[in-house]
Amino acid sequence: MPKEHYIELVGKIVKIIETLRDAPDGLSLQELAARTRFVKSSVHRILQSLRRHGYIEQDGVGGRYHLGLQFLPLARNVSQGLNLPQAAQPYLKRLVGAFDETSYLVVLQGGRAVFIDVRETSRGLRLVRPLGAEASFHATAAGKVIAAFLPPEQAAALLKERTFEPLTPRTVTDPCLIQQAWVQAHEQGYGLNDEETMVGVVFLAAPVFDARGAVCGSLSMGIPKPRYTERLGKQITKELKAACRELSATLEVAGYIHQKPR
Repeated sequence: MPKEHYIELVGKIVKIIETLRDAPDGLSLQELAARTRFVKSSVHRILQSLRRHGYIEQDGVGGRYHLGLQFLPLARNVSQGLNLPQAAQPYLKRLVGAFDETSYLVVLQGGRAVFIDVRETSRGLRLVRPLGAEASFHATAAGKVIAAFLPPEQAAALLKERTFEPLTPRTVTDPCLIQQAWVQAHEQGYGLNDEETMVGVVFLAAPVFDARGAVCGSLSMGIPKPRYTERLGKQITKELKAACRELSATLEVAGYIHQKPR
């Protein structure tokens, strides 16, 4: 941001609010000044101004400071306009920025897992799936990890009602083995697709949860085999899981409730 467009006081206010946000038990004036590295008198003036408008509360005279109730209606207004694709944008961007590999958002819609957003790599061997395409529960990394975190009765219904078609020579179609893959994905916290939908490509995926803790989608990444190593796979898995945890936390704070799967 150009320096002439930056207002230092606003930056201080935001820093104080974010510091209190990360301290559920509140902070004293001295602690807040130490964590923000602002002059104590300046912090005190900002706190008293925010307190006057209901955005800061204090535990009695000389007590600890907390965020005030006035933030709640602001959060509600944000959550009413929030949708999963919008919330996922910065995380998709971050994943592609970290590894320069194509990343996807898959969302659970009406009992189907659907590709609804993609961020492409800048390199050759791009892996672009058409938006709106279904992510199969038995073969795609995203579909597997979503199925892995569905309620048991819904996962059982998928095994009973679906026909699992082979997509490559490595696609697993045996319902018992598919169920084992879901159990493994649940235990590990991520799904793996090793050439099960596209020969020469590995996909990794982690689950996203809404404010109820119900699985609602997945962030995934595709890596061509020539660029894939076990070490890279571990790094990508770690970042995918972290991004999904943060996205899920964002949805929880916003009170986002995803549609119930059929």
